[in-house]
Amino acid sequence: MRILEIDEKKNLIKLHVEDEDDLWILHLILEKGDIVIARTTRDVSIGKDSRRIPMTVELEVEHTEFQQYTSRLRIHGIILNAPERFGIKGAHHTINLDLGDEIIIIKEKWSEFSLEKIKRQAEKKGKLLIVLVDFDEYLIATPMAQGVRILQERSLPSPNKENEGIIEENAKEVAEEIRSYLNSLSTNVVVLAGPGPFKEIVAKHLQNVKVYIDSVSSATRNGLNEILRRDVINQVYRDYELAEEVKVMEKIMENLSKDTGLIAYGKDDVKKAVEYGAVDTLLVIEDYLSADTREEIEPVLEDVERKRGRVMIVPKDSTIYYQVKNLTGIVALLRFRIN
Repeated sequence: MRILEIDEKKNLIKLHVEDEDDLWILHLILEKGDIVIARTTRDVSIGKDSRRIPMTVELEVEHTEFQQYTSRLRIHGIILNAPERFGIKGAHHTINLDLGDEIIIIKEKWSEFSLEKIKRQAEKKGKLLIVLVDFDEYLIATPMAQGVRILQERSLPSPNKENEGIIEENAKEVAEEIRSYLNSLSTNVVVLAGPGPFKEIVAKHLQNVKVYIDSVSSATRNGLNEILRRDVINQVYRDYELAEEVKVMEKIMENLSKDTGLIAYGKDDVKKAVEYGAVDTLLVIEDYLSADTREEIEPVLEDVERKRGRVMIVPKDSTIYYQVKNLTGIVALLRFRIN
């Protein structure tokens, strides 16, 4: 997700959607009564014919639908503004928001929780290193909120019969460069891609690094454009989020089994822990952000983050969803005992 514009006076944020996780975040933060502005298409009557016409509409949100494993968010609502010649103001409409689309969101008041979700989603793009390699060249880049930053582009000595060890030397050099950038970015995740077997040779020199291997046509900027369109990038981010959730759940279950008093679950106990500023990490299933319970639960989530706690929304396809649900759907790992 890229933040294109923030207008605090108008309570307006303009966003560019980059992956499925962005759509998921928008599904979580969009509420009934919000206003969105986006490109869409609609069937309109032109004389005796009906045609599907592209247009920009301003929509008052009624509800949203997000289908897991798809790249589309459906935003249902009432048209507040559209080209007058089509006469559709006041009609019901659905905006299908896809990857690559832009959307303007206007809220009467932005909650700290919603703002933090958007900012974290945008900042998340700096936690990954993309490395494209071939026998005689390599490119290192990292996705950032404002776009992809190329960190290094270099040629390597070409393999030849006189120096049979040059391939191994090149692999070690690239691996050293990768480790240097991993340290500066404080991450250990690499997408390593290239047109031939050299990527596997480099990967052997990256012990204790999480490496995702893929293939592209070249270790150049064209290859970079290829990899950025691949599912592997989304998979890296998704694996990271799910792994973090699992680690927290393991700590929760360990503390429950030892009866340490460092766990709170159920809305009342969690609210009490939040009031004391005791919540380190809060897991809450996505169901709590439905229209029926959102008004009650969102202030709790905001209060956790104000007091430097961490909130993790657990989707239905998460491996820990039913564990959290069995603990009332909301469970907190505490910094200290409150009883």
